[in-house]
Amino acid sequence: MGFLDFLYKPMLWGALAIAVPILIHLLNRFRHKRIDWAAMELLRRALVIRARQIRIEDILVLILRCLAVLLLALAMARPTLSTAGAKWFGAESRVGVVIALDASFSMAHRPGVSTRFDQAIERVREVLKTLDPGSPVSLVLMGSYARVKLGCVSYDAKRLDKELAEVAPLPERLNLELCIEEVQRLLKETRAPMREVYFVTDAQATSWREISEKVKTALGEMSQTANLFYLSIASETGENLALTNFGLASGTLRRGAIARYVAEVTNFGRQDQERVSVALTLEGKAVDQRVIDRIPKGEARTVPLFARLDAAGNSRLAAQIAPDPLTTDNVRYAVTHVAEQVRVLVVDGAPSDEPFKSETDYLATALSPRRGGPAAASLSVRVIPSQSLRDERLSDYQVVILANLSGVTEALAAALHTYVGQGGGLIVFLGDKTIPRDLNARLAVGEKSLLPARLLAVADPKDPEGVTMQPALSGHPVTVPFEALPPELLNAARFTRYVRGELIKGGRVLLKITGTNDPLLAEKGLGRGRVLLFTSSADRDWTNFVVNPTYPILLHQAITYLSRQEHERSFAVGEAIALALPRSGVQANVLMRDPTGKDFPLQVGEREGHPAITHERPALPGFYEARYAAGLPPIVVAVNAEPAESDVRSLLGAELAAAFRGTSVRILARGDDLALAVKTGRVGHELWRILMILGLAMFALESFLAWFFSRRMAGAAAKEATKEELLGTRAAEVKGG
Repeated sequence: MGFLDFLYKPMLWGALAIAVPILIHLLNRFRHKRIDWAAMELLRRALVIRARQIRIEDILVLILRCLAVLLLALAMARPTLSTAGAKWFGAESRVGVVIALDASFSMAHRPGVSTRFDQAIERVREVLKTLDPGSPVSLVLMGSYARVKLGCVSYDAKRLDKELAEVAPLPERLNLELCIEEVQRLLKETRAPMREVYFVTDAQATSWREISEKVKTALGEMSQTANLFYLSIASETGENLALTNFGLASGTLRRGAIARYVAEVTNFGRQDQERVSVALTLEGKAVDQRVIDRIPKGEARTVPLFARLDAAGNSRLAAQIAPDPLTTDNVRYAVTHVAEQVRVLVVDGAPSDEPFKSETDYLATALSPRRGGPAAASLSVRVIPSQSLRDERLSDYQVVILANLSGVTEALAAALHTYVGQGGGLIVFLGDKTIPRDLNARLAVGEKSLLPARLLAVADPKDPEGVTMQPALSGHPVTVPFEALPPELLNAARFTRYVRGELIKGGRVLLKITGTNDPLLAEKGLGRGRVLLFTSSADRDWTNFVVNPTYPILLHQAITYLSRQEHERSFAVGEAIALALPRSGVQANVLMRDPTGKDFPLQVGEREGHPAITHERPALPGFYEARYAAGLPPIVVAVNAEPAESDVRSLLGAELAAAFRGTSVRILARGDDLALAVKTGRVGHELWRILMILGLAMFALESFLAWFFSRRMAGAAAKEATKEELLGTRAAEVKGG
């Protein structure tokens, strides 16, 4: 801050008003009007005699007028004097404060009797004790976005106590870049000669260790007009176990089937944890429980959990661990939709009447190993020759499989694009009828291709036994079972031929040929649907994979993955929930119910030709229900806390100082004297009152002097006129006598 500053700089343009009295003075000086009047001639003589004195008096009055205008303009600009001796000049000392309180869920950590958030509130109260009543105060909670609780209000102790009693940690991560924009805005709106910003936080390492350039720039700009304080309530203890992931790992989503879920537990503390129990609930009822023997510090362990899905529709599942110092991340939610029936259309590009000579015989057997069995009712597989495809309505199926198809027409390509874009799943197997360049061109509509990779040429490995495969993307729902299988089982699957491919934009490799970057199984999203490309054949012409035990696993995982609906994915707190609705039957008002049971309406919009709704910022973890049509079950969505926030370790000492190196932020640790630091750094005194008084005094003095000089001048003129009249009379008497 400089020696002098102005709170309302645009008002300084008002100082130009001093030109008005100067112009008036000049105009009056050069304006002449001739009046033939004897008395005025006498007055002119008197003015000539006193011309020098009158000129000085006029200049004095003009100076007073200009000074009054200038003082009033400066007062309206509200200048502030930054000096410890400002009180000697009658300046006003007033402080404007912006308090940015970290409310991310790491602040709910309880290292002892009280939580970090409780300790932060006490620190805020210490700041408020240094303020005088009426000082402008802003209070903002920092989470995934900023919540302004108070914006530039006059400080009232009772009101602030009420606000502080009502705030609580939010179940979301800290988005520092987004929150600091709001802090900066509030600081600009604070009208006070001295401004201060307080960041009250636990100095969580994941949020503050590497401050972005955007945040550093904002801190630098704020430090030019305010003192910045960083109040750390960090503690050395940071023990926390958290559920950092939970979801479907394998199994078919059919009625009566057993699905395998995986829960990941991470130890963010500094001590190893023993005998960690993980429980699984389905629709609120416990269905499984496992124990992790040991989780070393700083590491994660996964545990399988199993649930039998007996009912069709949406199933609500939750994994939970025992309470610890931070309970917000002890539970994670998932939604699984079990369809009444999953319909799969298999298109055979090389049909045959001989057993297992058709392109799709192994496919159909792997998908439905026992015709008429329990799974038949929930999984319907229809096999047709490619010539019959034009007679099928693709929207009747959740998944379409193309095996060694050739001669794709323009109409079929357009139909497949529409089908996938509206949420359908497509699997493409290649084969001896595949012409790579031709298929690239035919499966593209405009600049958009259905395939995740551009097909190059057929590869013939030198090894007559063929090449092997390996997972390329860890944790993907389709290939995650392969990561746990023994290598010898995977290596038993051999590929004597495949089509080399080059990924295009949006594509990614799930399985690859061992020792190369050639994709064996690649994926791409298109609209609301997805496409899987298998670069080898679906029969035994190019591979023995179709008789390997892993083949049906891959197919069922792929069918489950492609038939899953968009609401089955896990959303994060603060992340927008966007859901497509059926084309018909949607009510005018769609109600969203949050985990507390509170309903609120959402406006129905449109997305890719479908009615859709968007809930911008879910604030709580748990299950949300969208009720869109009478008599139909709601769409259920799972929302979870952000796992990155679970690492509650704080920056201490030199680490914290290093994070703010190069900034003007003053760091105060838990034991530092806040009141003393604020008192010694608080300068800035407002001068508008004294300038306003002086300006009004100048106006009063100018008015008095103008009146006094005018009256004296009139009196002098009258005396001169009387004197001349007397002299003229006497002269006349003498002449007449």
